[in-house]
Amino acid sequence: MKYEIPKEIKAKPKILGLEMRELVIILISSLLLLTILRDLVHSVFMIPYIVVAVIGMIYLFLPSGQNPDKRVYESMMLWFRNKKGVYHAIDHHKNQNIATHEEVQSTRRSDV
Repeated sequence: MKYEIPKEIKAKPKILGLEMRELVIILISSLLLLTILRDLVHSVFMIPYIVVAVIGMIYLFLPSGQNPDKRVYESMMLWFRNKKGVYHAIDHHKNQNIATHEEVQSTRRSDV
């Protein structure tokens, strides 16, 4: 007997190229868009509404251009959770960053 050995142990099950979590999100959000919010759309605009909703849902699950290995909706969640008042240092010049930080700390101590 031949048994198939999975190449990736941590691979998530997929249906139609989407993970189970993404499929549930699509189903719930499409249910919300196409049923609950349907009453807010005039009957003349129903077909364009459905077309735009479907295209929007497809776009949200495309791979993100700015964040590798993430979908567009995941990138949007990161953007909304981003704290604008927090500085995140980039470690391109780690030693220079440490020296600058120590210099700022020493000037703060001398001012007090």
